[in-house]
Amino acid sequence: MSKRHPAVYAKRRETAGMFFKWILRFYYKDTPDCMCGWAMKPTQVRSEEDSWICIWKKCGWETYQSDNGKLHWFIKR
Repeated sequence: MSKRHPAVYAKRRETAGMFFKWILRFYYKDTPDCMCGWAMKPTQVRSEEDSWICIWKKCGWETYQSDNGKLHWFIKR
């Protein structure tokens, strides 16, 4: 039985990650991209404004949109 080169497995992981990002972009269509490059999910942190949080808890980025359409970013610690 022959073993495959490690680069083959790295390419598969990369492709799987790209597919997962595509699925998240499809599911969360109208959300901004996080600073880490992944999708953000909507939250109700600020009741009067639209707000989002990164899907990864380790990232910690949050954002909200003010009345004039500007995104305000902050890191939750």
